[in-house]
Amino acid sequence: MDKKAAYSQKLKDIQGKLKGDSKLLLVSKTRPIEDIQIYYDLGQRDFGENRVQELSEKSQALKEICPEIRWHMIGNLQTNKINQLFSVEGLWAIHSVADTHLLEKLLKAQSKLKDSLHVFLQFNTSKEEEKSGFEDVATLKKAIALFPESSKIKFYGLMTMGTLRTENFEGEARRCFQELNSIRDEISPALSTSMGMSQDYQIALEEKSNWIRLGTMMFL
Repeated sequence: MDKKAAYSQKLKDIQGKLKGDSKLLLVSKTRPIEDIQIYYDLGQRDFGENRVQELSEKSQALKEICPEIRWHMIGNLQTNKINQLFSVEGLWAIHSVADTHLLEKLLKAQSKLKDSLHVFLQFNTSKEEEKSGFEDVATLKKAIALFPESSKIKFYGLMTMGTLRTENFEGEARRCFQELNSIRDEISPALSTSMGMSQDYQIALEEKSNWIRLGTMMFL
């Protein structure tokens, strides 16, 4: 089976599991341009990267041949990389706004954006120290209040990751996802959620995640 046929089958398998408003964010970090173009030609439009430099280079290489591509920044974002990120063609969302300081810097630089940007605020449901994210709902709500009503930067949703250091991986993933849903419902049921990766995406889909972030399992 050639690569295009293999990727077509992988995409069909995942699309068969998506229900309701759930969408696939294909994590293309470290993957070659060729692989992204194959998935684009198969109809996939949303791709996630975790390094600004790599994202910038890929967006430049693909902007002509993949004009409808939507780029999502999913990694930790340093404030000194914001201007470079905002120059990316096709930048659609950031899933990893993990504190008020970063949000303030993004809002301050919004004039450099060409198009609207969808922002997910990251919440640390697992409370693991190595993970970034807001730790309590009160602080999260204060950050949400910073979004201007009229702005290129739109508050779009909430993101989280399941607990990694646990003997009850599936149970903890479900707990984390249910907690994020509860916070989302308290703030606004209309918000999107970004939760679920290769190891726990099926649980995330059961918990009605709007965006699952899949990488390794989607490539050869």
